[in-house]
Amino acid sequence: MKRGMDPFRAVPLLDVGEKVECISFANECAYIGTSTGNLIQYDLPAEGSATEDLPAAAKRRGIAQLSDRRKPMEQVCASAGFVFALVDGVLSALPADVQAAAPVELSREAKHLCLHTGLEQPQAEVCVSLRKKLVLFVHNGRAFEQRQEFPTQEAACALAWHQSWICAGFRREYNLYSDRTGIPKEICHLDGKFVPQIAVLPGNELLLLIQEKVGLFYNLSTQQPSPKSTVDWPRKVGRIGAAGNYVFGSTGTGQVDIFGIRDQKNCQTLTLEGSAVAVCVAGRGRLLVAAETTITCLDPVPFERQVQRLLSQARVSDALDLLNATFGPEDPQRQIQLARFHAVAGWALFRELQFLEAFQHFMYCSDFRIARVLLFWRRYLPPGWEPPANSVSSEDKGSSPEPCDIADFIRGRLQERQPAEAGQAVVSANVDLANEAVTKFLLKHRDALLGQERLPVEQRIRGAAKPELLLRAVDTVLLKLLIETDEDDLRLGEVFEGGVRCTVEDCESALRERDRLDVLARLWKAHGMYDLVLREWSSVIKEGASRKGRKITTAQIVADMVDALRSAGSSAAGADLVRVYVPQLLAVDAQAVLPVFTQPSNAGKSHDGRLGPDEVLGLLKGHDALVLAFLEHLVDRKQAQPQHWAKLGLIYVTKAEEEQKLPGAVPGMTPTRSKLLNFIKQGGSLSAAELLPRLQALGLHEERVELCSKELHHADALRILVEDLNDLSRAEAYCRIVMRRGMPKLDASTESEAQVSLFDTNLPGWARAVVFASPNSKKVTSSSKLAEYLMTGRSTAGDPATSARPLMLLLKVLLDASVGAAASPDSYRKVGAEYRDAAVALLVGYAGHRDLPPHEVIGMLPGDWRLDALAPFLTKCARICLHEQRASSLEENLSSMAYLKTYSAWAKERMRKVHITGDKCCPVCNRRFVDKDFVSKAFVAYPNETCVHLQCKQDLSTCPKTGRCFSDNLSVFCQALRSGDVEEERS
Repeated sequence: MKRGMDPFRAVPLLDVGEKVECISFANECAYIGTSTGNLIQYDLPAEGSATEDLPAAAKRRGIAQLSDRRKPMEQVCASAGFVFALVDGVLSALPADVQAAAPVELSREAKHLCLHTGLEQPQAEVCVSLRKKLVLFVHNGRAFEQRQEFPTQEAACALAWHQSWICAGFRREYNLYSDRTGIPKEICHLDGKFVPQIAVLPGNELLLLIQEKVGLFYNLSTQQPSPKSTVDWPRKVGRIGAAGNYVFGSTGTGQVDIFGIRDQKNCQTLTLEGSAVAVCVAGRGRLLVAAETTITCLDPVPFERQVQRLLSQARVSDALDLLNATFGPEDPQRQIQLARFHAVAGWALFRELQFLEAFQHFMYCSDFRIARVLLFWRRYLPPGWEPPANSVSSEDKGSSPEPCDIADFIRGRLQERQPAEAGQAVVSANVDLANEAVTKFLLKHRDALLGQERLPVEQRIRGAAKPELLLRAVDTVLLKLLIETDEDDLRLGEVFEGGVRCTVEDCESALRERDRLDVLARLWKAHGMYDLVLREWSSVIKEGASRKGRKITTAQIVADMVDALRSAGSSAAGADLVRVYVPQLLAVDAQAVLPVFTQPSNAGKSHDGRLGPDEVLGLLKGHDALVLAFLEHLVDRKQAQPQHWAKLGLIYVTKAEEEQKLPGAVPGMTPTRSKLLNFIKQGGSLSAAELLPRLQALGLHEERVELCSKELHHADALRILVEDLNDLSRAEAYCRIVMRRGMPKLDASTESEAQVSLFDTNLPGWARAVVFASPNSKKVTSSSKLAEYLMTGRSTAGDPATSARPLMLLLKVLLDASVGAAASPDSYRKVGAEYRDAAVALLVGYAGHRDLPPHEVIGMLPGDWRLDALAPFLTKCARICLHEQRASSLEENLSSMAYLKTYSAWAKERMRKVHITGDKCCPVCNRRFVDKDFVSKAFVAYPNETCVHLQCKQDLSTCPKTGRCFSDNLSVFCQALRSGDVEEERS
């Protein structure tokens, strides 16, 4: 890596005076095992000691002699309250103060040991490797006892007991054991040419030495090698260790190579005097390295100092690599340090005039104090604006340059770096880059401030404790920068859509100076000053909108005024503004005025300031297209009064009359007539007495039919269809639609199905004519019930409460037309015989219908008709009546027979008896039915003569003794009447 990235520095700590064999650290004490079997204890405060004070702070506290034969100490491990020492195969336990008590022997022939790590509450537990087994010792509060042992093939050379797993390194392999079951799991094979070593890492990982200079990361959670690269030391490793987010490998020549756990890269190499024989962690990320008779402390350089040094050289990527190596993904300090890094890195790049990259880092900072940035654009800030309290942190003051005007800052930095190139053109170009970068940054940071404003005060970040003050400054700077730099107003529109927070006084002078009255008008509207908007634009229109140098056009001004009037509708003075400015807009662009009345903004607010419909119609007087559109709007919104319905209907009729008078007009259904037809179909308060004469005069017969139908004048509607339109098929369809509307509701969809229009191009099958159907029409079948009702007028669900008897009305119309055509043939479109034949066809087709009773029909027929012409009708009626009489008699007889058989079956069932003796018991509870006092209990008797107590029955239809179900055992006659009712209901 580059120079200056060294994360550690070597500090000589102790000169023991004896050859060191092993070392351990716990509770701010260092325990050193020597070659003569001595255990030396040193006080070594880890917390609160500066690097330079470490040698002076180390003090010798005591010594314990563990070998009478002066054998070298093989291993020492220190825990919270005990120290374990291994000398000549004997494992001894001592208190934390080695001179406080004599050592206690735990085991002989021990080869290696390790402490239990990774526990929430540290405990005195140790794993010991013997010749062919692993033994776990636990302190029970008084003494150490053996908890468990596991068999092994040989003695382990390296051990690590982390959480619930024990990793053992043998000459030829690494194995993983569960501390509960002891079942081994092979990790990997070894070549046997080196001594295995294990180091415990953060994140539930281990570092295993799998070759002389190669280390493997192993994850205990997944029990698989970690997805990291191996650590490849440049030379043969004698001892390995780990501290913080780094791993260490020492060699016999005194060199220590340091690798980062995150990226597995060599970040530093240190050279010590003598060969390193032991390493251990000493708290605060420090590592103690024993070499010959000395102890050296590898002390980490403070992270903040390293980052500051790298960022002062603008080495942002190296600083980020350092942060990632120091704070892993699960480190709770990572987010805090990352936010601090982005803030410091941003200011470092700001000093280097790399504004775009600087503001990117500012955006990544979770609690960035934006007030410091705004001070560099002070001339754009509101007059007298000062940063809120606590809006600038002490870290920002230490890492950021002193605020000044951005142009002066850029000029000063250019002169420091390249005085010859600090010309006005270069300064101006850099200012433009800075303005563009800060504009993008403020647009995004503004959204974050709006989000903070919606949060409760206690949940806001420190940099946005008072977001309303910051938003005012941000919006003011944004508006001024955008009107200076942007050629279009897209980004300006985004600011206004989010709700602008700056005041009019903050920006008015700058906007008038650049003749941006359109932006000033939007700012007025944002603050509800609609009268100022309208007054300003009204004066501009009077002077002439297209003044030289002005970008806005008359159409844009009119659109802006219309939008202001729409928005002003919710204010108290909205009606007065409409009265004053709408006439002026009508004179300039009448078509643009309609949205003022039809598209009100602020739909969630009250509209007390809006004009009433009649007053609006008065303002729009003389503009027929606007009046028509406004009336249609009232009808669509269901806000039209009776006079509005009448006026709109007359307008439609007038337009239809004008279309008829046009040269080359073709008779038929025009768009205006379609609108009129739909308008009449919608209903409302229409004046039929006023519209019908005009419709008749214009020959708008379809509209007349629809209007008569709406007013329930069915006879008039049928007369128009027969005499004026000469459409018998549609007249019959009209009768079927009327009958359908009077039909009892059989299901939920009946009402919506019945709301069909007679003049629809595709009528449903049930509405199409049957008697007068055209030969080419396709026959469509409908449901049997509906077809039966339309052809007979009767329904199994019950008769209708009221009936307009449309078929009788149609018959009368046909009879009147036949008589009239015979007397005055020129006034009708058919001859009398054709109308007579149509009447006979109607009678035959609907013979037996309730609307056409034979006795009434015969009384209506003219006296000159021949009886043989009515023979088919009378014959069919007689057959239908006879069939109904016979069917009624048969139903009555069947009902009587079913009743008699049901009564007989019921009486037979009642005659059945059950004999209860004094010794008869219930098969469920085994109690007698009759007590000693001869009082019987309530019981249930089944058809198989099984009896149980009433409280003992489980199912009334199932025998508890045999399990047989008698639910189907009733006589078929018992359901005779009821089944008929059920079938009728189902049909």
